[in-house]
Amino acid sequence: MANEVRSSEKAFWSIISAVFFGNFLAVMNTSTVNIAVPAIMGEFSTHLPTAQWTVTGFMLAAGAAAPSAGWFGARFGYKRVYIAALSGFFLFSVICILSSSIEMLIIARMVQGVFSGIMMPATMTLIYQTIDKSKQAYGISLWSLSSALAPAVGPVLAGFLIDIFDWRALFYFNLPVSAGAIIAAVKFLPDTDKGEKTPFDFWGLVFSFGGSILLLTAFAKAGTWGWTDVKTLSLVGTGAFLLLLFVKRELKIEFPLLNFSVFQHRRFAYGIILNAILSIALYAGAFLVPIFLQTSLNLRALHTGLIMMPGAFVMAFFTPITGKLYNKIGPLPLIMAGLIVMAIGTFMMGELTIETTALYVIVWTSIRYLGIALCNMPIINVGMSAVPLQVAGYASALNNWTRQCIASLSIALFSGLLAYRSNIRLETGGDLSAASAAAAGDVFLISLIPLIIAVPLTLLLREKRQSGENKILAGQKVKNQ
Repeated sequence: MANEVRSSEKAFWSIISAVFFGNFLAVMNTSTVNIAVPAIMGEFSTHLPTAQWTVTGFMLAAGAAAPSAGWFGARFGYKRVYIAALSGFFLFSVICILSSSIEMLIIARMVQGVFSGIMMPATMTLIYQTIDKSKQAYGISLWSLSSALAPAVGPVLAGFLIDIFDWRALFYFNLPVSAGAIIAAVKFLPDTDKGEKTPFDFWGLVFSFGGSILLLTAFAKAGTWGWTDVKTLSLVGTGAFLLLLFVKRELKIEFPLLNFSVFQHRRFAYGIILNAILSIALYAGAFLVPIFLQTSLNLRALHTGLIMMPGAFVMAFFTPITGKLYNKIGPLPLIMAGLIVMAIGTFMMGELTIETTALYVIVWTSIRYLGIALCNMPIINVGMSAVPLQVAGYASALNNWTRQCIASLSIALFSGLLAYRSNIRLETGGDLSAASAAAAGDVFLISLIPLIIAVPLTLLLREKRQSGENKILAGQKVKNQ
């Protein structure tokens, strides 16, 4: 028995190590390039709305590709799909290094985002398919830890590499990490079954990608065009219509790209909503803080990374603790506490001015990341644990599709709002740096709205009362009295 336990523990940590680095790599390539945006703007002589496509384009492509992860995983097996996505990520990191124009870099980043979008749901699904159910909550907390460490290490690493070399060094760094992840996946991951041959929903992918692209463009340009301009409204209307066609198609066809039937599971549906809200709040900070520090306070990239590091380490420290608490107190107290803590930190970040100190930013971004650490994993696991294992891949793909699309659209929206609020602040007097700082605070306050809405929504995650051995609370069997 002792040998079996040790063998089980060894298998657990081998699987976690294999998926950890792939997810870490995918998330880190968002946080690092956020820091690199000013350097990219300088090298290619472009403006923020264009340069930010290296971030939002990556995230949009990741979100658009996420639905296909369920189909590819079911068809070829998630281990094979994960290794193929890592290989593609490696290749397009090389192409990013070789980019000679902003257009080439954006395209390379978007293709890189496609592979990232497949990697993230694949790693999540591998945990649910290959790890014993009793350890899945802890496994997901460690998976979330990779997402937490990435923004901790990424900005500092990015600042150091950009200051010493240039922004291309970020993509050189990807090469050994992705190569190591491929080796770990080949060696440690158990084989996963291939499914039957099913048709690929090409038009579903077209509708999904096209609708997301149009909405992203509308939100990014709205600050320049105006929110009521005919171009903005036309793109929003057309994008929303294409996404409506996508959902309608997926509900009708026999082999959908995204299996929306998983929304029949109530806790999963509410978890998706909360996941989307959390993504808005998370990426508000990831986008606004580097822009504020570098453009308003005129700090170097390395200093920006160092200021952002404590908060991300707070998230990295508390995420595994949340995984342990989950099995003891259940998801609801953790989610509720996390949302409230995030709301407090976000409100205080709404007070940004040109006089704001680095210590102020460190303290309140750390508070925000503490809130994220408390509620991120519980929101994911409470939803994923509600769906049957055979559709876990589709649920994971839908989870990541929602998160990536909402995140990319949020960054585009925040970029437009930042430009809009900066212009309004300039009209009331003051220089550009002061106006930009105050505008960043305004956008933080706007991002507070969905967090406030999310607090009462958390109560919908309560399970219906059941009796006997089937009574479950917080994903854990309750002992019979």
